[in-house]
Amino acid sequence: MHGISLSTIPELVDGVTRLAVDADLSGTQNLLALTDDSMFGAGKEPAELRKLMRRLAARISRETLRSDRPGRSEDNPNIPSGYTYLLQFIAHDMVNTSISLAATAGRRFGFQNARQQPLTLDTIYGGGPDVSPQVYEYSAQCVHSRGLMPRTKMRCGRAQDRVHPDEKMPFADIGRAMPVEVQDSGLDSSPGNPECLRTEALVADARNDDHALIAQVTLLFHRMHNFILDQLNSATPAKTASDAYRNLICARFILTLLYRRIIVKDVMYRLLDPSVYRYYFLPDINSGKLVCDPDAGVPVEFSHGAFRCGHAMTRNSYRVRDDTPIPATRAMQFSSRRAPQFVPLSKEWIVKWEQFFEINGKKPANLSRRLRPDFSSLARSEFYFPPLLLSSDGPGLPNRDLVSAVYARIWSVPKLIDALRAKNPELANFLPTYQREYAAKLTAWLNETADPKGGSEQFEAGDIAAIVDDPPLPFFVLFEADIKHDGQRLGPLGSIIIAEAIIGAMVKSPLGKGPFVLDPMRLLKDQTGEFRKLGVDEKAFSVISEMQSFEDLLVFMNAHGLLHQG
Repeated sequence: MHGISLSTIPELVDGVTRLAVDADLSGTQNLLALTDDSMFGAGKEPAELRKLMRRLAARISRETLRSDRPGRSEDNPNIPSGYTYLLQFIAHDMVNTSISLAATAGRRFGFQNARQQPLTLDTIYGGGPDVSPQVYEYSAQCVHSRGLMPRTKMRCGRAQDRVHPDEKMPFADIGRAMPVEVQDSGLDSSPGNPECLRTEALVADARNDDHALIAQVTLLFHRMHNFILDQLNSATPAKTASDAYRNLICARFILTLLYRRIIVKDVMYRLLDPSVYRYYFLPDINSGKLVCDPDAGVPVEFSHGAFRCGHAMTRNSYRVRDDTPIPATRAMQFSSRRAPQFVPLSKEWIVKWEQFFEINGKKPANLSRRLRPDFSSLARSEFYFPPLLLSSDGPGLPNRDLVSAVYARIWSVPKLIDALRAKNPELANFLPTYQREYAAKLTAWLNETADPKGGSEQFEAGDIAAIVDDPPLPFFVLFEADIKHDGQRLGPLGSIIIAEAIIGAMVKSPLGKGPFVLDPMRLLKDQTGEFRKLGVDEKAFSVISEMQSFEDLLVFMNAHGLLHQG
């Protein structure tokens, strides 16, 4: 039974009565070895801690409504809005858990990180054409070979014009399909039925259909894969199934190499604390600096803590194609799973990427929200993110992130800081102690955000002291970013956790095996010899530019007509 950890069956029977360390994290790990007394909420009743998280989430939501901080901009000039969704995409490529710990109150029956090879674009390629055929085009070559030649190109779907439904729109959406003649109780799937809905997103990871913007990021990778594959097929034609698989695998290697380089040179550079970035990534990636064991899996302090920071970056509205703001809630409507009656993607959500990324030095129309304990109305929405347990939870992503931290069995923030400083004294140069740097400031913030006359839930006696003594990691990472960098980038602890996870993933899953290994820190042109070992002609690389930022990727794709395909 893939994804099932039998060690968790007693929890299903007895329930979680006390927070304690679980050695079986099923594809994940703690950043450092954890003991019962060093975990978040150690020894506390999970049900009561969950209610405290609800009250903290109410306090976080109140931050948005405060009027005592005039002139405080929510815009982050350091991180354009496109990175919000690139980070979501990266998260999907790092972690794919089978169940939600928040939804199951910590019962780990069935919990597993299915991403066994993180940062290898599993979120795009899935298990390949034989395991995830829905992702790949059913080509003429497949037809003529009676299926003996594998599918190798990614599907792209046609968008729609709701005003002029007969107008042929470009292939500017992910592929989507409608089931026909199936026994689905919610569908009339008889042939020719005009109401038959496109309930199936033809992607490897269903989360890449969560909303319009993540679908558009996914489409970019589908198009770029197809372009690279075309170059390989032109230089080294695939005459046999083995040739076709080789070109598919090489296209994936090339795209993943470019993707990892963009993560290191661009995404991490913008997101992380400068001292942390220099320590881990300059002049080169040095896995010897890691304090975690990369072979043990992705740290839960990353997946259920620091990388949840992206939820705070979501805006209330976006200027997608021009200067007209569109509510972000409307992006949520475009999902085959959630609202198949609205797909495929409509014209207004075909993204002009210069609106979301800095291209050729031009400031984009959409900047992300600053990294603070301060969330957009979409992230706080009860409609899209209702309470998981009505008796214990509040609405919104902030509450969900805090509850996940309760049951993920992650490190306590003050103790993690002390442990990191002790484990590697070099980190102490830029990672201050919790009591000296944060405790008083957090106490002040929790007091300042009170609103006794307001309608939202207030703290109970002792709540502020309890949170200051042991703040939940997803909240602290945002608070730290606000204190240290005015929300423009993460602070030291959040940055260390993310750097450890990203480098650990690249070390655990190198791009190649044995004599064939690609290095994301080296230029592509310096590694073409590796592909010659596989029989690929170097002509395939003649038009593929070197890239180290997402801007470089978009400029390249635009120059080759890949952003506006018919």
